Amino acid sequence: MKYKQKSIGRYVAFILIFTALIPVLAMLFSTLQSTLTLLEERNTDAQYSAANTIMAVKDDLMEATEYRIETLEQGPEFQEAFDLPAIAKLLQTSSAADNNVKYAIFAKEDNSYAESIDLPANANFIPTERPWYQNAVANPGKVVRTQPYLNDGTENEYVVTLSKLITNQAGEKGVLAVDVSYHTVDATIKNLAVGRTGEILFVSSEGIIMNAANKKEINKDMSKDANFKAIKQSSKDKGFVNEQSKKYSEGFYFDKGGKGSTTWALVTWQSNEYQDEIRSLLITSSIVALVMMAIVALVVIFTTSLVREIVTSLSNQFEKISQGKLQLILPSSKKESGRGIRGLAHRFIRPDEQGNEIHQLIARYNHMIQSIGKLIQRVQGQSQHVATMSDSLLELSKQTSTATEEVTETITGIAEVTSSQAGETEQSVTQVQQLSDVVQELLTNVSDMNTQSQTSVDTNRQSVQIMDQVSSNWQTELSQMNALMQQMTSMNTNIQNINQIISVINDISYQTNLLALNASIEASRAGESGKGFAVVATEIRKLAEQSKASTLEIEQIIAQIQEQSKEMVNQTSRSLDGGEKQSQLINQAIHSSNEVFNQNNQLLANIQTIQSATDDIVAIQQVVLENLENISASTEENAAGTQEVSANAEEVLATMEEFIGHVAELQTISDDLQQLTRQFDVEK
Repeated sequence: MKYKQKSIGRYVAFILIFTALIPVLAMLFSTLQSTLTLLEERNTDAQYSAANTIMAVKDDLMEATEYRIETLEQGPEFQEAFDLPAIAKLLQTSSAADNNVKYAIFAKEDNSYAESIDLPANANFIPTERPWYQNAVANPGKVVRTQPYLNDGTENEYVVTLSKLITNQAGEKGVLAVDVSYHTVDATIKNLAVGRTGEILFVSSEGIIMNAANKKEINKDMSKDANFKAIKQSSKDKGFVNEQSKKYSEGFYFDKGGKGSTTWALVTWQSNEYQDEIRSLLITSSIVALVMMAIVALVVIFTTSLVREIVTSLSNQFEKISQGKLQLILPSSKKESGRGIRGLAHRFIRPDEQGNEIHQLIARYNHMIQSIGKLIQRVQGQSQHVATMSDSLLELSKQTSTATEEVTETITGIAEVTSSQAGETEQSVTQVQQLSDVVQELLTNVSDMNTQSQTSVDTNRQSVQIMDQVSSNWQTELSQMNALMQQMTSMNTNIQNINQIISVINDISYQTNLLALNASIEASRAGESGKGFAVVATEIRKLAEQSKASTLEIEQIIAQIQEQSKEMVNQTSRSLDGGEKQSQLINQAIHSSNEVFNQNNQLLANIQTIQSATDDIVAIQQVVLENLENISASTEENAAGTQEVSANAEEVLATMEEFIGHVAELQTISDDLQQLTRQFDVEK
């Protein structure tokens, strides 16, 4: 079967290509990183410079306007009595000299005013209600500014109104206001450039874009943009923010212009800012990489071919060694080696102790061939001696094996007897261990009986205590029943007294009835004059009869109460007799419980005595068991030692048999070695 020939050429090629690509890739990434860093630093500086320039132009514009207002304030038109026509001419002249001033007005407290441009009359225009007027009045002596706003009549022009309260020598007051546009700022933005895609925005603090190089951005509201919210919340006047934003994904460099400023400068750039530079750098690096790859490919082809020829020549020499031909490698001349890569490879293959690595390898190869030749000659001489000695050693091994077999049989007999003794001792230990288990079980039962007896004693003690408490409670109950019986007797006596009172009431009723009858008789005798008395006598007799009837009812009720009272007294008496009998039974139960308690205490003492005796038995049994275990362990150790000796003897016997086999094999090997050494053709 023919195998596919493999080569190290691919590995050499891979190493060379990888080695060449590392510096190229390192140079590419290093150059890319340094270029991006330089571009970012350049753009950062440009952002900072642009924002500062915009804010400086804005500040200069505001300062110039404030200076203009303060200069106008010093004029006679404002220091003396306010002359509105003269003030109007002054405002027109001053506004015409500055393209940034769109409108100027001076308004008095009575809403009369003078302006630089005659605007159409507006009935709704009341100067004192305007923010610029109110701010100036609220801040006397200062030039105040309004929020930027879109100028009337324009599409993309924002202005800010600067105003100041003026008081003349006569004490009159008025407000001078100037509308200033950001024309200068707009022109500056158009002339500034930040990188390739940079964008400068001049916005109000409310988020309205007032000026931008891209006119489409003006008037847009960016107050809801995440970057603008971060800028507004920032406590810094200058800095950089980069929040998650759909439109302004690259963030902003911002300049708020200091505390109280209502206009901010924001600078950003697009995400493709470095696209051209990166593309150019990648193209250049790719060209360099391709050139390097072409050079490396040529070097790889040459190197792998040279290495392949050198390895092929060395492989041929090793093939000769496998055939038994030990030949030295001798240097070849240019004529013998030929031309091209093959000739160069053959000229490389020559022994030289002072040459390169290949030359040194060939020199060591020759030394190896010479050493192997000498070794084979010595092996040939010694192999004969080994064959002779192996025959003698084989005979000696057979004799040793026979003696070892006899020793093994003797030791095996001793081991069997010792093992039998160890088995009997182990059986005795097992029986003693079983006895220990029985005693331990007895000890457990006694302990359980002790625990149960103790529990029974505690239960009897609690029962006696409960019976004592029941007896005490029952005596209390008997006392209460005696008191109840006495109260019932007293109540019966009181009821008898009530009968006496009722008898008295019946007598009174009878006498009253007689008196009423006599009164009626006397009234009838009196004739007309006794009629009223007869009526009274009749009513008294009715009352007497009603009292008699009520008394009869009371007597009946009292009679029923007497019967019930007698029955209750009888029942209470019977309950009292039963309670006394119950007390006797309770006393008998208490006496019986005390006797049971004493018997349990005696039983508990007997159980504790049995437990103590059992503990002594366990201690003695433990000593006997330990002695038997020591004897068993010693016997087992002797048996194990004897078995180990027997096993060692058997192992020695097996080793001797194996040794005999090895000696026989050594004899065979020595014969084969002699045959093999005769195959080598050693050059001398």
